[in-house]
Amino acid sequence: MWTCDFLGMTTDWQSFWHFMGTDDIGRDVFSRVLHGTRTSLVIMIIAVTTAFATGFPLGLYSGYRGGKFDSLMVLIMDSLYSFPGLLFAGLIAVFLGKGVVNIGLAVTVIYIPLYFRVTRSQVLSAREELYVEAARAIGAKPRRIIFLYIAANVIIAIPVIFSLSAADAILTAAGLSFLGLGLEGDVPDWGLDLSAGANLISNGIWWQSFFPGLAIVALTIGLSFLGEGLNDILNPLLKKERA
Repeated sequence: MWTCDFLGMTTDWQSFWHFMGTDDIGRDVFSRVLHGTRTSLVIMIIAVTTAFATGFPLGLYSGYRGGKFDSLMVLIMDSLYSFPGLLFAGLIAVFLGKGVVNIGLAVTVIYIPLYFRVTRSQVLSAREELYVEAARAIGAKPRRIIFLYIAANVIIAIPVIFSLSAADAILTAAGLSFLGLGLEGDVPDWGLDLSAGANLISNGIWWQSFFPGLAIVALTIGLSFLGEGLNDILNPLLKKERA
């Protein structure tokens, strides 16, 4: 067991009750990592679901309608997409303030253009298919064509984007907290713990930042593998080409 004393607070490494050690103010690192998982997952769910609920319908309508509205939406989304993700999310977080919901919404803005672009590109090819032409020929309304015929065939590409954007949302939220733009200090969060522990590495207190960082890496890699697996399932022809 490694024990250090900071202003009367004891920092332990691998005691009987704290197998991941304690931080510089005596809190259990394992408990912080465990509860930080919930915080990260809530932010991730808010970010990707809101981005999907916004970008997918916009991509459907813009891709099917075309014209000036489509050109305007493409210009707006390309402008948003050109900003560095962490910088853009940080600017939004400054205006919205700290908190789980606010950080989730700040991260959302990054991924709305991604869902829009992927959906629109699928719609541009799907709207020329014979089943869409047949629906127009029998007098189906544009709204029915978009949501009943096109959306059902376009949404197959979304699960892969969903898992990959979820992994990136975890990293972005942790980055905001690491920079001090994320959550309050009393909320268990991987980015906050990583930032607090980074200053103690030179004193030999490595475990306070190591385990939150390990949790970030494990979850993001797991979500990335999930995206690759979904891509192989949904696109079996691509899997055969790589084999």
